Amino acid sequence: MYNQPRPSRYRLATFVLLSVASIQSAWSWSAHSILTRAALADDPATQAAVSAEELSDFLSAESAGLALVLAGIEARAEAELGAYDGLPPGLAFDPAAAGDALRESFLRALRVNPRVPLGLYRQPARGEAPGSRPVLDPARYSLVGSELAGNPMERLEPGESVSALDVLATGSDEPDYGLDVGLYTNNEGPLGAAYGFGEQPYGNPALSYGSQAPFHMAFPREDPVISLAAPFSTRSQAAYREMQFSTLARFAFESGHPYWGWRFAGWALHYSQDLGQPYHARMLPGQRTLETLALNVFGSEADKNGAMILLSNRHLVIETYAYESLKDEGGASRRGLEAALAAPGSAPAYRRGWLYDVVATGAYDDGRRLDRVIAKSFPAKYVDDPTFDFGLAKEEGTDSWEPYGGAVDEAAGARIDAALADRFQAIGAQIRAHVAYMSDPDAILAARAAAFDYRGAAYIAALLLSLGGIALIIISGARTRRRKKGNIG
Repeated sequence: MYNQPRPSRYRLATFVLLSVASIQSAWSWSAHSILTRAALADDPATQAAVSAEELSDFLSAESAGLALVLAGIEARAEAELGAYDGLPPGLAFDPAAAGDALRESFLRALRVNPRVPLGLYRQPARGEAPGSRPVLDPARYSLVGSELAGNPMERLEPGESVSALDVLATGSDEPDYGLDVGLYTNNEGPLGAAYGFGEQPYGNPALSYGSQAPFHMAFPREDPVISLAAPFSTRSQAAYREMQFSTLARFAFESGHPYWGWRFAGWALHYSQDLGQPYHARMLPGQRTLETLALNVFGSEADKNGAMILLSNRHLVIETYAYESLKDEGGASRRGLEAALAAPGSAPAYRRGWLYDVVATGAYDDGRRLDRVIAKSFPAKYVDDPTFDFGLAKEEGTDSWEPYGGAVDEAAGARIDAALADRFQAIGAQIRAHVAYMSDPDAILAARAAAFDYRGAAYIAALLLSLGGIALIIISGARTRRRKKGNIG
């Protein structure tokens, strides 16, 4: 899963490309439903019961309205998203279609993989006693292998009563089950040629689930120098997905389909939770821009390979630790992280540009601190040895070490838990702000309020000062030469 590509050239673009390609999984916290349940356990709105509804019934009932909503999403994406790739005209939703053709038209208009089953099911909460509902085989709800398909799903019947929180939590795990698989021209399958996204900009296109990376990661806060040198790093579709599903959730609620309102809301939350992971919002959390530039210019190939191995190892270690701690029923780490998700936190009301301006920016800003905690707290072999590829060793079965469960001492565990709790408290507040907007028909979409990025202005100012200094030197030299000529004459 974390096998490293090896750089062969010293250009910054190549180095950055390989850095983001080294994180091939794009699985973020790997426990989305747990995050959602913990953040919203006390929200009265999510305790309501709703009736399970087949996708085909929702589409048939609302096809005319959906045509307008989907067209509006594309118009808004074109106006607001810098990385937007226009919907090919042949994929526009056809409200006159019926049956399977209507479902196909809807999913292709969204540009998701239409082979995802999207049946009726719920993901049981961790620790929940087995119920009487049939458990589904992963192939009934996921296009990826069973090892990546999350908790077993329980089948629901049309019309069956289920809590809104069950629907929302289950939905927040679903985008990892194949919605974003095989959508680029260099992925296997026919969708890439039809969908208009072009070639996969980063991640490993050869992996069956590798095309998820540009949908589940984004780097909107990277230093302008890196973004300019490696423009492919800005080609994320995460904001597009979040916009699609947030808008569909509001439409479903407004049109009287609460089941699909909560399910689409869960899908939207998934991308927000992914961007709350610092290693999904910052390409090189352990380095400052000058360090990256110096490594690119002066570093050896071994230095660059080592930097990518450290990036991948630390990403893998912290995600595994967080996932295992959240699964540990009696663990103190789990209690602390769930308390952090539920705790009051600071998050602005949902607004335009919220995913990148609020969620990704917060994760980016926390990235270096989390990276330092990881490097300090786990055994050096796994987080500070650029010659040891932990992900590759796990794949090959040559190293079975697990970051959680006695792997670190008490002081190190406390540091890790505290850093994760800070990040999870922010994520929990953002989940509640996002859901409040999606589930309230009267909520107003506020204007964008992006923080000013001083770095670009600072570079321009430095360039102007440098040019001014050069000009002064040239002028001074010219004056000196004229005086000398005058003295000679």
